[in-house]
Amino acid sequence: MEFSWSALWNITDETPDNCQMFLNCKGMSLFLDCLKEFPDKQELHRNMLGLLGNVAEVRALRPQLLTPQFISVFSNLLDSKADGIEVSYNACGVLSHIVFDGPDAWAMEEPLRDMVMDKMMDAIQSWDVTSRRNINYRSFEPILRLLPQSIAPVSQHWATWALFNLVSVYPSKYCPLLIKEGGIVLLEKVLELQTSHEETKDMARKVMEQCENFKEDPMETTR
Repeated sequence: MEFSWSALWNITDETPDNCQMFLNCKGMSLFLDCLKEFPDKQELHRNMLGLLGNVAEVRALRPQLLTPQFISVFSNLLDSKADGIEVSYNACGVLSHIVFDGPDAWAMEEPLRDMVMDKMMDAIQSWDVTSRRNINYRSFEPILRLLPQSIAPVSQHWATWALFNLVSVYPSKYCPLLIKEGGIVLLEKVLELQTSHEETKDMARKVMEQCENFKEDPMETTR
């Protein structure tokens, strides 16, 4: 079961057609069934939420995730302690992309968008930024697109936290990737936006500092 979801997670990564196929094949119903049937399978939950993170990165598919049932499930999973922070982190990632579409796209009365965003912020603030991760990013592009915007500051906060965690714990892998993909310029824009939380700006500065330190001394692992 875990392997099957892991395989689906891999083949949907930055592959919108496969994400669409997952939805067409009633993948969301299977997701809900697996959550209900296997409430304690931590690795399964992580793999399922990782896949849904891939789906949520595809703007054209996000309306299919924007239902009271699905949003409530994702919101509840923010409290999960399964597999360290992974399930909570992935649930927050899914929601970060959804709320990034703005209040006009939130075509439902419950749960309230503001309440979901508050819960997301609480979850992010509960995570240990030094956590080692069961995740592998080949590109930061889906995260970086959440940075230079003001429509959903919590999405920006999640994205900045993700970068801060990854460049701090795995600098030799992720500092070069962030620099290569133009992340430093986007982090500078975070600092310029009045809507950015001070906490977000503080993390953005630390990410930039970490990458600068890495360029000066690539052999150094953490600071």
